[in-house]
Amino acid sequence: MNHRDLMKKYFTALFASLFIVSSALTSVSQAADRPNIVWIVSEDNSIHYLDHFFPGGAKLPNIEALAAHGLTYDHAFSNAPVCSVARTTLATSCYGPRIGTQFHRRYAMAEMPQGLEMFPAYLRQAGYYTTNNSKTDYNAIPGKNVWDESSRKASWRNRADKSQPFYHMESHAQSHESSLHFSQASYENDKTKHDPAKVVVADYFPDTPLFRYTHARYLDNHLTIDNIVANTVAKLEEDGVLEDTFIFYFGDHGGVLPRGKGYIYESGLHVPLIIRVPKNFKHLVDGKLGSRVKGFVDFVDFGPTTLNLAGVKVPSQVDGRPFLGKGISMKEVNSRDESFGYADRFDEKYDLVRSLRKGKFQYIRNFQPYLPDGLNNNYRYKMLAFVEWRDLFNAGKLSGPQLQFFEAKTPEALYDCVADPHQVNNLANDPKYRDVLVDLRTRLQEKLRSLPDLSLYPESELAPNAMSNAVAYGQKHKAEISDLLATADLALEPFDQAKSHILAALTSNNPMQRYWGAMVCTSFGEAAAALAGDVKPLLKDESLIVRVRAAEFLGLIGEINPQEVLTDVVNTSQNPVEGTEALNSIVWFKDFFDGKYPVKRSDFHPVKMGADVDDRLNYINGVPYPAKKAPKKKKKK
Repeated sequence: MNHRDLMKKYFTALFASLFIVSSALTSVSQAADRPNIVWIVSEDNSIHYLDHFFPGGAKLPNIEALAAHGLTYDHAFSNAPVCSVARTTLATSCYGPRIGTQFHRRYAMAEMPQGLEMFPAYLRQAGYYTTNNSKTDYNAIPGKNVWDESSRKASWRNRADKSQPFYHMESHAQSHESSLHFSQASYENDKTKHDPAKVVVADYFPDTPLFRYTHARYLDNHLTIDNIVANTVAKLEEDGVLEDTFIFYFGDHGGVLPRGKGYIYESGLHVPLIIRVPKNFKHLVDGKLGSRVKGFVDFVDFGPTTLNLAGVKVPSQVDGRPFLGKGISMKEVNSRDESFGYADRFDEKYDLVRSLRKGKFQYIRNFQPYLPDGLNNNYRYKMLAFVEWRDLFNAGKLSGPQLQFFEAKTPEALYDCVADPHQVNNLANDPKYRDVLVDLRTRLQEKLRSLPDLSLYPESELAPNAMSNAVAYGQKHKAEISDLLATADLALEPFDQAKSHILAALTSNNPMQRYWGAMVCTSFGEAAAALAGDVKPLLKDESLIVRVRAAEFLGLIGEINPQEVLTDVVNTSQNPVEGTEALNSIVWFKDFFDGKYPVKRSDFHPVKMGADVDDRLNYINGVPYPAKKAPKKKKKK
């Protein structure tokens, strides 16, 4: 071989080698520009059960290790205090009352807003491998493009190309509410690792051995969660991707001891959030590892943050905004100090509540203040502590903060969440806080109008009419929703000033104005008794849900036996959602009026079952939840 051929062969081999090296470097460069993201979610878990966030919580070394190599968010909030609503908010990055996903469990699945997909779909489009293991629990139809795999076997480890970046979400039910549905025998015989005698009992709880044991048992569950976190971290390390992966650890809404999950207080909304920052992507984070972030972040922000970390454009239709990643300064994040919360129906229990946390104050707007928090909710009362609390109330053995759960609420509440972390001292009527109250009230009113908030209509109106395009429905009715909110807020004025406006609503041609006019009367209670004669014609209103609201007011002030009207609505309505709304009031009158308004199962013959009509009727009949199915009859031979 001559010199020229040798040189040709040499350079060919050299260029081939350089090409391989270049390709490898390009692959590494691409991977370095695209971090992995993992979400580890513990179900039903507020800050109050982790020592890292709250005195008296469990010490969790593996979760705390994430914080040492990342950021702790002291003010992270679920926008809703229950699974399906909270998880839909996470997946859509949209406020539930704007897109029709605010009810738990949904009676009608909402379509996603036009032109918008759940955020993991955008990661898939950008080349990410997306997996969910495995809870979804959406109130919106997800579409087909969200996950590469969503199952109990889903894992980043299943991707064919190990250089492909991934987003993985895993949910763990060891801390779920059902973990506290233990039996009396279990309570009497099973020991806990945490000492019940050393548990810090919330101010609103009766301090009983059962409450202490329940709390200690729940702290034990967090030790299990901590080990699960360690296991996931170990897998990432074993795969050599730990330092390429952002790890989010958080709870999916509040904790499950009574007055937590299902209630819009801090105990239902304030969640732990820790984000471990990988060494190879520290440049995406404007913050010191091991530090605590004071700025407020909401569930609507989690999806946009994940997209931003991945370098994917955040859709304009979402309500959230990134709090980490390229272009996000920690100074700006720390300036954020507001969080919006919403609570509507939980299973068969209706209540309409909105909240705004700003700085250290939480403002709560109770649109149905006459309904006590302790109104029966079958699934809640599977917990022995819940049952004991109600038994103590019925026996007249509660006082002070422990009694509040079973009393009517005020239309407005204001709490200093720093001085009063358990929120038992309502400052709404304290003149010293008048300016704070008015400011937060005004901010919340502006928020509800801007959405607009669909819950100004009853669910029986929304379920059949709005869910195919809830956003368009809201925009079409935006002016009316604003007017209905103005009527609802008459409950915040002195009655003498509000009276003429309430009367105008009661006699309006718009059934939704009549609906709210009657509800405002119930909010005032005896103070509105002068309008009883104007409400009575609504007992025969063409709208059955208006009849329900009229019966509530007139029953509350003792003008009628409301059960007759309410039972007739259940028995004649062609809409089971409407029947469930009426049954909410029936159970309220049954349980909270000293036996004055009894009902029995034989009173009810609904023409339409469905929604949660059966659960309410089973409760009235004294059937344990869930109702046991009758055994199948053996066929005769």
